[in-house]
Amino acid sequence: MNTSTLQDLCKAIGGRLRTDAPAPYGQPLGSVATDSRCVNPGDIFWALRGLNHDGNDFVAEAFERGAAGAITSEPFEPPVGRWTIEVADTQIALWNWARYKRLRFTGTLIAVTGSVGKTTTRQMIHTVLRRRLKGTASLRNHNNHIGVPLSMLAIEPDHDYAVLELGASGPGEIAALAGLCVPKVGVITHVGDAHLGGFGSRRGVAEAKAELLASLPPDGQAVLVDDPWIRRIAGRCRTPIVWVGRSANCDVKPDEVAGVGGRLAFIVDGCQFEIPVWGRHHLNGALSAIAVGRMLGLDLLDMAAALAEFSPVPMRCEVLQLRGATVINDAYNANPASMHAALELVRDFDAPGRRIVVCGDMAELGDDSSCYHFRLGGEVVTVCGADLLIACGRFARNVVDGARSAGMPTTRTIPCITPEDALPFLGQAILPGDVVLVKGSRSMNMERVVEAFRAYPRRRSA
Repeated sequence: MNTSTLQDLCKAIGGRLRTDAPAPYGQPLGSVATDSRCVNPGDIFWALRGLNHDGNDFVAEAFERGAAGAITSEPFEPPVGRWTIEVADTQIALWNWARYKRLRFTGTLIAVTGSVGKTTTRQMIHTVLRRRLKGTASLRNHNNHIGVPLSMLAIEPDHDYAVLELGASGPGEIAALAGLCVPKVGVITHVGDAHLGGFGSRRGVAEAKAELLASLPPDGQAVLVDDPWIRRIAGRCRTPIVWVGRSANCDVKPDEVAGVGGRLAFIVDGCQFEIPVWGRHHLNGALSAIAVGRMLGLDLLDMAAALAEFSPVPMRCEVLQLRGATVINDAYNANPASMHAALELVRDFDAPGRRIVVCGDMAELGDDSSCYHFRLGGEVVTVCGADLLIACGRFARNVVDGARSAGMPTTRTIPCITPEDALPFLGQAILPGDVVLVKGSRSMNMERVVEAFRAYPRRRSA
């Protein structure tokens, strides 16, 4: 329940309030919406300026949909019984409102970052903690300069915890977000080749993740996955560190790890865990959640019960049965590390048919993009042992060339410009019993392949 009022909002962001007299300062606030099409009655419409649209142009529409008020950077006279607050910069006002909410929160704020796995890890932490505690977590994958403050608005003074996901595409961004949300616990999942166009190298990625460690207070704690690059930056941390992973020197480590039939099973300190996820690459996220749960006083049995009911995040290793084939919808995003993990999942998948990979571009890899995509093509053969490759996007030819150089026949490698171009090949090729991986960067919208495949009639086995 939102306990903040219009008076709190005015105090936090300043600006000029326009409303009927007298002003309804004691009025409880509704949810914040930044898209006028998503406004519900009683919401606050926050008119942000973006690259393609100016929210100020949609204030009237927001009020037509029932908004109680709006934050604008241009004058707007509200309808009767409604209000507006005009500020110089609505983005700065959003950060100021998030900062105000953070100051009223005395629980534990946990920030999660990493090149891969941060969304699933964040959700696993939330799943564990809400078993016994009251709290909130980032909305979807809201992890940038707009998403983080929006997620912070859900934090209430009586919450025990909040889990926020921090993303970055360039230096200084995590430091800024950490300065806004002021985490007590920091979790780093992985350092890999992601957003190299902004960071330049894996070392640059590591330096960015270290910004989270530098932000933690001396009485905070860090949960770090046992990763060579994370080990290199661990010295930036002033707080105690809990290491998670399979190495003997880790503080939280698993025994008897097995991934069978859509369940990840392992034992921690004698307690059996079974999580309904596909792929062993989810192990470090689960161990991180266990480490955070211990910090906040949960016991292993409670955490095992919570993770047994974990709901995987859509379009992240989401396993679907379509037209008799198994489709792994991992279309939300992609970089070299997550692609490798997905190919391992396909390799280990117990399926009677063929292994088919439908991949899109991996974005933001900078000057080495062609090399990374060529290497991906090789891994489709050497890691996954795929029977058919359909590559989409600007770098499709590089992926195909890599696969052919690793020994895949030319007739089984198909380059396409767009996901739509791949659909005729896919619809004709897939048979019942096949396992199909669909994966690419967010900009590729590879989920269109999955949705279109639903429309194809089921084929009989050859």
